[in-house]
Order: sequence, then structure tokens, then C-alpha cells
Amino acid sequence: MVAWTDLARLQRALGPSVTLDASAQDCVDAANAWAARKRREAGYDDDQTDLAPAPGPDVAFGTTLYAIALWRERASTEGYASFDDLAAYVPTGGSAGQIRRLLGIGRAVVDAPPAAVSATARRWRWGP
Repeated sequence: MVAWTDLARLQRALGPSVTLDASAQDCVDAANAWAARKRREAGYDDDQTDLAPAPGPDVAFGTTLYAIALWRERASTEGYASFDDLAAYVPTGGSAGQIRRLLGIGRAVVDAPPAAVSATARRWRWGP
């Protein structure tokens, strides 16, 4: 499995006041697997060998953000738990869009332009 994020990155992103529990490694593993699969499905040819590093810092950060989202949502039914005033609750868009942008998924990989066709390659003939 690729190693685009790890517990140290997750801890650094969440801050020193957060104590990671036993499920943190599961979140990291799931984020690594999901990010690699989604990039492969989008057409990227990333190194999929064990412990392969991220193709770039944006992909590593997107994978870490996804691990954070998984860790925060581990015991909730909808989004991550919050203690905000419920009377003024307004659902937010979440970070899924940003994660997808950082990973480069949700858009097609740029293909090479089609080969030029010769003007004499095919001519339409009208009539008999």
C-alpha cells in the first residue's frame, strides 16, 4: 500500500492537543488506499508499490486531509461531531471538494491531442 500520509502527518495537522486513538492508523490506511484508488481510476499512473511516496506535496496533503475527515467522522452519522450552538446550525460544504482538487480527481487526465488527419485520407463522394 502507498504511504502518502502517516500518523505523524495526521498528528501535525490535528495539532498537539489532540490525542490519537487506536482508530487513527485505520483512518491513515483507509485514506492512503482511497486516494491511490481514486487517482488510478482518474487515469493517473502513480507508483503503487508498497510504501511509495506521494507523487507530490499536494497529493500528500489531500490524503492527509482525507485521513483527518475520516478520523473526525469515526463515530458520527453525518459529518464530524461539533459543539456549536445547534440553534444556529448551518450545514457546511465540507472539505471533500478541496480533497478532490488536491488529489487531482474528478477531472479527466489531459490526453494527447488526436493525430492530424491528412486532407486526402478520406473524401466524401457525392452521387453514383
